[in-house]
Amino acid sequence: MNRMGALILIVLIIVGSIVAFIYYKNNYFPKYDWSVEYKKSNEQPYGLKLFYDIIKNRKQKTTLIYNQAYEELDTNQSNSTMIFVGTGFEVDSIGAMRILKYVEKGNRVLISSNYSPLSLIRYFVPVSDSIYDYKEQHDSIVNIDFTKARVPYPVKLKFHFQQFKDTAMRSWYVYRKQYFADTLSYYNYVPFSYLNDSNVNSFYILHGKGKIIVHANPILFTNFYLIRTNGYEHLNNMLSQLHPGPVYWDDQYSSQTKNSETPHNNPLKFLFSHPYLQWAWYVFLITILLYLVFRSKREQRIIPLMPLNTNASIEYTKAIGTLYFQNKGHNHIASEMQQIFLSEVRARYFISTDMPEAQLIDQLSLRSGIAKNILYNLFKQFKHVSSSAEASSDELINLYNAIENYHKKRK
Repeated sequence: MNRMGALILIVLIIVGSIVAFIYYKNNYFPKYDWSVEYKKSNEQPYGLKLFYDIIKNRKQKTTLIYNQAYEELDTNQSNSTMIFVGTGFEVDSIGAMRILKYVEKGNRVLISSNYSPLSLIRYFVPVSDSIYDYKEQHDSIVNIDFTKARVPYPVKLKFHFQQFKDTAMRSWYVYRKQYFADTLSYYNYVPFSYLNDSNVNSFYILHGKGKIIVHANPILFTNFYLIRTNGYEHLNNMLSQLHPGPVYWDDQYSSQTKNSETPHNNPLKFLFSHPYLQWAWYVFLITILLYLVFRSKREQRIIPLMPLNTNASIEYTKAIGTLYFQNKGHNHIASEMQQIFLSEVRARYFISTDMPEAQLIDQLSLRSGIAKNILYNLFKQFKHVSSSAEASSDELINLYNAIENYHKKRK
């Protein structure tokens, strides 16, 4: 298989693998992430995107509180609300006192948390440092009862917990009804809604001119329930206890700060927030990796075979010599032969050829080991043939033979 055929085969394998993966993903991968994550930007079933959008799209201003910066709560106003929805409401004593001062001025606070916000409501129970009988109730379907409350929808609302395509068991958090009746009601704790008729799902505490509403199951505020009629009615019942003014959203699950950029300033975070963009990114990385594996070797064009180099100077010399010989230019040939001879003497014996002829012959004889009379005869032939326009071919041949005889006998 040639190189082009191998490349086509690799491309077909890659394309086939991508198509098979997309088919498998669309048919066998879950379309949604069913994990519970209380983030205002989470668009999955158990995220808070819809709830936050409902709050943010109101005419009144929505302010985000990052990193428990409760000093941002305006204690000079009396018609605003603070909202927290999450797994656990964590606040230190300084933050708790700031919230209580904020409520005392006539504002309201909604805390929906899986765990009782003891650091805040312990101030209303002087006989105990905590609230007892806060527990979990395992079930797949529950009823939230608003029939005893003054709300827009004073009815029982049925909710089920879903994982993938099936209804599943879940731990629902409650405050025991009997404990409320015997103990907490004495300290002005007022039940607001009940879970399965026997336990308290939410209650409120009056403080100064304001109110603190505590809700035990934040999952009821997530996207999965708000797109349904019962979830919409539940939300309206809870929002009916809040002021219509500005809202402070307590975003404990964000690492942002007040002056930081929006959470989507990272391109990769945006990519990974959408499943198809996420898998497109993976396919891109896999393609780049395959390219590096199969095409990383340096390539260049095939170098064609060139004919062997020939010594053209010899051919040129033969051609020029033949031309001179045919035109009877024997004296020119003799001059060229003399120049070549003297050049070789300079190169071989390091003798200057500009000195008088007699001195040159003495030096050359000493260096080459050739008798002086032979050299005198050679130089005499040079003079005769090169200076005579009537020099014959035999004389030129004799000069050539004399030079060859010199080459054979020199050192």
